[in-house]
Amino acid sequence: MMNVFRYLPRDTYQVDFLIFTQEQTDYTKEVEAAGSHVWRLISRKENPWAYSCQLSAFFRAHASEYHAIHWCGNSLSSMMPIYWAWRYRIPVRIVHAHNSSAAGLHNRLLHRFFRRFVACISTHHLACSSAAAKWFFGADPHAMIIRNGVDVNRYSYNAQTRKSVREHLGISPTTIVLGHIGRFCPEKNHTFMLDIFAQVLALQPDALLLLAGKGELEPAVQTKAKQLGIASYVRFLGERTDIADLLLSMDAFVLPSTFEGQPFVLIEAQAAGLPCFVSDVVNRDIAITPNVSFLSLDQEPGVWAQHITAYCRTYQRTDTTDLMEQAGYSVRKSMQQLTAIYQA
Repeated sequence: MMNVFRYLPRDTYQVDFLIFTQEQTDYTKEVEAAGSHVWRLISRKENPWAYSCQLSAFFRAHASEYHAIHWCGNSLSSMMPIYWAWRYRIPVRIVHAHNSSAAGLHNRLLHRFFRRFVACISTHHLACSSAAAKWFFGADPHAMIIRNGVDVNRYSYNAQTRKSVREHLGISPTTIVLGHIGRFCPEKNHTFMLDIFAQVLALQPDALLLLAGKGELEPAVQTKAKQLGIASYVRFLGERTDIADLLLSMDAFVLPSTFEGQPFVLIEAQAAGLPCFVSDVVNRDIAITPNVSFLSLDQEPGVWAQHITAYCRTYQRTDTTDLMEQAGYSVRKSMQQLTAIYQA
């Protein structure tokens, strides 16, 4: 959504955000500095009743100010914003699917229960992948796949930029850097990632793991790193906005997720020319470049580690800009599709 915000023409579109936290982040600061609103309500997990009441009050007061709502979700268990947008008659009501499953039986049941209802109250169905479209909308022939486009020029590999970024981060030119960018939540499988990295260190002692992101499981992951005796080789970077620079500093990207829709960060990693090691539950449509390896979560961490270290020792990194453009993953293409929908 920040990519949408950054690349829509400001003289034509006013983009505001409705979020369910009081937390101030680099993203909220960027949005507010650009003159847009960040509306903040209580989260559904914190208080479901207050969440529903605040949503109703918000749309009652502000729905007339907006031509479209673009709702991005991981499941339909929390589709209340679309309901109130329909109730208060926002003309364009977009449901955008970003996942192909959900954690917890209750969330999966709620998702299936609300799927038919949402089809009646939304105007556009978008998905980041075919798997996400099927999970959200079933056999809907009108669901549209919108590629998660990136600014390919911003991520394109440059050896000199990589050198300066690593110097800034205090990383030796010879260190093998594995990386992951994502929320600390169950589906991202950080604990298995640490098991993999511990095995990488056994094969490649001069290695480093960069973990960017925030989330409820971060303290548990930090504890496990200490238990494995690898804490000094793992850097917890928090939420970052310099993703392109971080990707340039890495030698490999690891994504052992238990489920995904079409992970945007994996597109960014490929745009940066990185070899990517991904669990085989991730939709294979995501493999834009030939540098994506799919590995089973049933395999031992040591198998992942051997594959990663062997690949990194021989891999020659190149610019993948042309491949990304040809596959339709440029942000320019995504913006053309979205603006046509916003203006509907």
